[in-house]
Amino acid sequence: MTATATRYKEAGLLGLFLWLAALSPGMAQAPSLLEQLHKGEPSPPPRKSTLPPLRLQIESAAPVFDERTKDPAVTFRLTARAGRLFAEFTGNNIGRTIEIRIDGKTVMRPIIREPILGGSVQITGGFTLKDAKELVDRLNSGAARVEAEVVD
Repeated sequence: MTATATRYKEAGLLGLFLWLAALSPGMAQAPSLLEQLHKGEPSPPPRKSTLPPLRLQIESAAPVFDERTKDPAVTFRLTARAGRLFAEFTGNNIGRTIEIRIDGKTVMRPIIREPILGGSVQITGGFTLKDAKELVDRLNSGAARVEAEVVD
């Protein structure tokens, strides 16, 4: 057995696949996205992120009125750690749609246009003033689970 084969054998099942791939370089491979575009083939549909949703910890929340629409909304301030994670999350996903969920219910599906820095978030979604106040109470009590996830 050659030294290369022995090295792959020591790597276990993954090594076997790597060794087989090395033996047969002429195996058909899926065309790259660039090749698909040149041939006019459709690109694969967008996939939901394989990463788990980002869990956001809330420091405080308050009912407000949206400045543009004058509809009731909810603003909340993230903890310092959650604010940093959310800034990184939004910075890495500019141009993509994310879903903001509270207790598993989707409240918004915005497209990220720029990183959201500073740890403050405003959510809108057809709230009545009563709904906004109830949600604020739930967020301030720490009982609500708030998540953000890429969905496109």
